[in-house]
Amino acid sequence: MKPLFPLFCAMLFYSALNYADEPSIKSPGADMANFPNGSFTLPQGSAYVETGGNYNSKSTYSAEQYNVSYLLRYGLTNNIELRLMSDGYTFVNDENKTHGMNSQTFDIKWHLIDEDSDIFLPSVAVEFGTQTTWAETVFKGGTLPFLGLNFDYSLPFDVALNYSVGFDSQLDANGNKEYLLALSWAFQREVAEDVAVFVNSYTNTAAGLTSSAIGGGGQWTPTQRVAIFTNVAAGLTQNTPDIYGLLGFAVALF
Repeated sequence: MKPLFPLFCAMLFYSALNYADEPSIKSPGADMANFPNGSFTLPQGSAYVETGGNYNSKSTYSAEQYNVSYLLRYGLTNNIELRLMSDGYTFVNDENKTHGMNSQTFDIKWHLIDEDSDIFLPSVAVEFGTQTTWAETVFKGGTLPFLGLNFDYSLPFDVALNYSVGFDSQLDANGNKEYLLALSWAFQREVAEDVAVFVNSYTNTAAGLTSSAIGGGGQWTPTQRVAIFTNVAAGLTQNTPDIYGLLGFAVALF
C-alpha cells in the first residue's frame, strides 16, 4: 500500500494548482452517508476524504465486527472520478479476535447523463472497479471486480431518489468466485437548512443466500467543506447482521 500515499499526494498537489472554485461538500455531496452511491462526480481537480466508524452485530454466518472505513475521491475530469476505498482497520469479535487492515478497492465513476425531468430521465453514472489483495492476510478475499449503475431523480415535495443496481463478486465457502446482484435505494429530503434525513435499503443475493437491510439516518452540513452523517439499519435476513451502524464525516479538500 506504500505507493498509494505519494500517488494521492501528487493528485492533491495537482488539484491545488488547478482548482478555480471554492470547494463544496454539498456538490456533489458525500457518498458514504447512505447505501447507494450517487450518480454525480467531483469537479475536475477536486478531492474529498470521507471516513466513518462502522458497527455490524453478529449474524447467523458472521461475528460482530467494528471497522473504520474510508473513501478517497478525486475528480479527474468533470465527469470521471477516481476512487480508493476500504473497510479500513477492522476488528472481528470472533474466537481469534481477528484484526488488521482490510482490502483496498480501486474504483472509477463516470457520469453519463444529467437528469431531464421533462422526459422522466434520471441522472445516470456507471461505476466499475475491483477489490485487491492489498490487505492483512486474514482479510484477503481475492481480486473481486464489480460493475454498477447509479441513478438520481428529483421527486415532488423536494424528495430526492437515489438508487443503484449492479453486479458484485465474492468468494464462496470453497474459495470459488461467485457473482451477486446488488440493489440499493434511498429517499432523502432536507428538513431544515443544511439538515437532511433519509431512509435507505440494500439487497445482495447470490448462491441462494440473500443479505438485506433497511434503515435510515441523517446528514448535517455545518460548513461549506464539511458534512457529518449517521446511518442505522436493521437486517432482514439470517445472512445479514441484526444491526448496522455508521457515524462519519466528509471533507472537501480542494
